[in-house]
Amino acid sequence: MPVKAKMMGLCTMNEVNITKYNKEPGHDIVFFGEASVKKGYYFVDGDENFYHFIGKNSVYSMLELLHPDDIKGFLETIEQLSEGEQCAIVRMKCDNNQYRYLYMTIRLNGRMYDSFASFTFDFCDIMEIKDRYAVYKHLVKKYRGFMSLSSLLFFEYTFENDEFKIYHYVNVKSCPLLTKRLDDIRDEVEESSQLSIKSKAEFDLFYDFLKKGTDRFHTQLDARVLIPDEEETIQYQIKGSTMYRKSQKSMVIGIINVCGKKEKKESYYLTEGALDPGTGLFNKRAINEYAVEKIQECEQENKSFYLAVVDIDDFKKVNDTYGHMFGDEVISKVSEIMRNVLDVRGIVGRFGGDEFMIVIENVETEEALRRILKTICKHIMWEYESLQDKLMITTSWGIAKYPTEGVNYEELFEKADKALYIAKAKGKNRVIIYDEKKHGNFKQDGNDSRDSGIRMIASDEKKASVMMELVVSLYQKGKEALPHVMETMCAYFDMDGVAIYLGEEMKRGFSYGKYVNPIEEFPQILNEQYLERFDEQGIYDESNLQRVESNFPDIYHLYELQEIGKFIQCISLKHDTVKAVVSFDFFNRYPKIGVVDMGMIKIVGRMMAEVAAKCEI
Repeated sequence: MPVKAKMMGLCTMNEVNITKYNKEPGHDIVFFGEASVKKGYYFVDGDENFYHFIGKNSVYSMLELLHPDDIKGFLETIEQLSEGEQCAIVRMKCDNNQYRYLYMTIRLNGRMYDSFASFTFDFCDIMEIKDRYAVYKHLVKKYRGFMSLSSLLFFEYTFENDEFKIYHYVNVKSCPLLTKRLDDIRDEVEESSQLSIKSKAEFDLFYDFLKKGTDRFHTQLDARVLIPDEEETIQYQIKGSTMYRKSQKSMVIGIINVCGKKEKKESYYLTEGALDPGTGLFNKRAINEYAVEKIQECEQENKSFYLAVVDIDDFKKVNDTYGHMFGDEVISKVSEIMRNVLDVRGIVGRFGGDEFMIVIENVETEEALRRILKTICKHIMWEYESLQDKLMITTSWGIAKYPTEGVNYEELFEKADKALYIAKAKGKNRVIIYDEKKHGNFKQDGNDSRDSGIRMIASDEKKASVMMELVVSLYQKGKEALPHVMETMCAYFDMDGVAIYLGEEMKRGFSYGKYVNPIEEFPQILNEQYLERFDEQGIYDESNLQRVESNFPDIYHLYELQEIGKFIQCISLKHDTVKAVVSFDFFNRYPKIGVVDMGMIKIVGRMMAEVAAKCEI
């Protein structure tokens, strides 16, 4: 056990000195996060930190990732959740397959799955608890120091107890100016004879911002509304923002600038009229203006950002099934989730209906972007998990990057919008980041169905017609049709390559696509255990190559050299032995294939395998 444990990057339970464990945590580890678990102990939802920590291992059951010696104790802990929140220390594999010691707080979340009580857990690497506390304590002192240097007032409103506070800082100490229930303030304002109708109306707007938890807002108040002793000429210029805790609105915080006259706001998106009344997001005009200004800013500072266009999938069905009132609740909740996860990294705007546009900032890599979007999409699906028997609430995303895919707003929006169209056409519930090399120039002539771009957004009817032509061609021409069929399959289903392996040695007989380190002979694919992965229709669809790595390391090594992230393989079922394997390959990516597309791929792939099995090597 000790030798094996050291190789896996963990210390044993009976070790006292764990210095090495602390100093060699592995690469790019995240030490804290939150996730939820359903029947079978599979993860159904998590925050961004969790998906960063767990990486591709999120497809496994939690019990498969826990250290074998810790499973029994963990299950005993779960049995006690009915008594209240439980705490535990376990070892669990992270993204690089090293075990980490995690301190967990575990609680029931109120959801049931076939008599299985779903639970949610927070986790933190035990080595980080002390160090992070020291870091956060230092940060609190630092920001209190900053606040002490400011002439601004600060306020906070807590949803739980309706408490509203105003304070300022002196020598890093908070000095309260007002502490009162917000509803009591409202009663006093309504009864006041000193305040004008306009002053009362301004307070009503401020009151609504706080009660609704509007994400960001700017407003103004007669100072006497909050501090009756203030002079009549004093005005409060107020900026506020909502904070979240465990995906729930916790409080509204903000600053108050005391001035004698109203401040002129130049940009429309900074005005009260810029907010969508239903969600508190920027309206269409405001988010458009913000995006244009962001382009100008990034051009001057040589920075980049992502522009995203988002739809709620099949939203008409949501309204038709559950009514428009529920539909409005879905829009509000989706808006809230997007704002919450993005936080300071983006601004969300509502175009109208179920359509949104987002300016995503301060995200350096596509990997980080996809992690953020995965978190948002999983949160949305988890929020409406109970509806999935009738309807699943999902979103589709089209994204373009400035300045890589466009240097002006019109070009950037067009490509993001086209990427959204592709996401919808490919089965919805997915993210498409526009890439001209992959998706083509959308200004091409759309008459040629094989043109890059059109191929990605072809209708199901068009695809079905083309696939039928391919089947007929294979039947009539045999192996002579294979090159054309492979090229067409890649074009219509966004595949990166197709390889056909033949004979006892599984030699590479036919190939299409720009393969890196192509496999010339592949006899390992005839391994009996590997062939058991093919279903009754002769299809093996694999998006998680870690499963291949665990069971067939020699085969995984070959896939790794070819930089394959996902494959769909087909074999002929008309022969006693496998004589041909058709492999549809995707390089360094793991796209989702819709049900309709998968059905077409199976039909043509099987026919290709039948034809290839008759070829002589």
